[in-house]
Amino acid sequence: MAEHVDVLVIGAGTAGNAVSRAVAAEGLSVLVAEPGKVGGTCLWNGCMPKKALFNSAQVYRNVLRAEQFGVLAGDVELDWPSVLAWKWHAQETYAGDQEGIMAARGIRHIAESARFVSPTDVAVGQNVFTPGAVVVATGSEAVLPPIPGVELADISDDALRYAEPPRSLVIIGAGYIAMEFAGIYASFGTKVTVLVRDEILAPFDRDTVALAVAALEQLGVMFVHNASVSSIAGMKGDLTVSYQIGAEQRHLSAEHVLMATGRRPAIADLGLEVAGVELGEHGRPVLDGALRSTNPRVWFAGDATGLMMLTPIASVHGGAVARSIITGSPQTVDTSAIPTACFTVPELAQVGLSEAQAAERGIACRVVRGTPEYVGAAIISDRRAGLVKVVLAEDGTVLGAHLVAHGAADLIYTYALAVRAGLTIEQIAATRAIHPAFTEVINWTTS
Repeated sequence: MAEHVDVLVIGAGTAGNAVSRAVAAEGLSVLVAEPGKVGGTCLWNGCMPKKALFNSAQVYRNVLRAEQFGVLAGDVELDWPSVLAWKWHAQETYAGDQEGIMAARGIRHIAESARFVSPTDVAVGQNVFTPGAVVVATGSEAVLPPIPGVELADISDDALRYAEPPRSLVIIGAGYIAMEFAGIYASFGTKVTVLVRDEILAPFDRDTVALAVAALEQLGVMFVHNASVSSIAGMKGDLTVSYQIGAEQRHLSAEHVLMATGRRPAIADLGLEVAGVELGEHGRPVLDGALRSTNPRVWFAGDATGLMMLTPIASVHGGAVARSIITGSPQTVDTSAIPTACFTVPELAQVGLSEAQAAERGIACRVVRGTPEYVGAAIISDRRAGLVKVVLAEDGTVLGAHLVAHGAADLIYTYALAVRAGLTIEQIAATRAIHPAFTEVINWTTS
């Protein structure tokens, strides 16, 4: 006999936890199927460990230039085991007792995989359930292109746990993962080469990306453009990447090769075809504006949607899907004012519309620019490089913002508030920042 449960959540990452905790708080019976560690990709294999490495890299760079500020640091040594230990400490501290939190909220957890056995029933391990609603929040997985020798390459999970910084690293791809690891390992002294087939950081503003690329090149990162990889050969620790630029064949040796060629929803083994869940382009689920699938009792949230694969997006998805289930009325999900960032060197961040997107929507706009060059805090810390671009409607309302600067991921929050609240650039400028602080660049970027 199948057991009834009000809500079955498949996956216990950011999106899954947001759903399960919200519906449990309303008194619904909740079962979470999660065979791995509770907390998801961001906590264990993504944002948190990568940002911890980013922080250590930043500290290392700061110490190397300490003499500029009158601090004689002597011989600087990198203690890599301690870097990894701090990374784990940060993760564990942030995680807390994930399983205990679920139990305290009355959420039942089965550490088994789930699979649809009919449009209404789901098997979790050896048990079968008939849920009132199913939320697929299984996250994403790395995409490995079908090139010979790809099994010799690493993915981002591996790059978080190298036994020591590689002497040389070839990164294939030019998205978030590629640019973040390029900055991290170049800071630690690794010879980094990035093989770029198309655009670098395609979702980001071209002017901000150009400044980030220039800064990474100053760190020693080499970018090879229009490169199409044909094979990887050799053995771990001694690899050769063969690639083409036009008709010319080239070869590059490296200790490690990192495949940073994108991620896709981790939904292949769920039996979605049995559930009557239709898949569309690139194998992504066909969803309505409330993230409900073609089976009206099956919802998706987070990376499993195939939409923007970012932790804040997953959190918003989870909350919206939970409200839809609780109220019985599908809630349209709005992520238009959620900022995004790439933790490279320096950071990039953006929110809202670009100039091109405004034009596509027939919105007349103008752009104002600012720079931290003469901001007091930037001068004091000698972090003067950067750019702030703000896209404005004709009346000055902030439609979007695009930043590259030290601390851009923090600075963008002001513009995210402005986009959501419909504030004008003049209203932002009238709210004064602390002096001397990096936020003064916001006051200086006006019409």
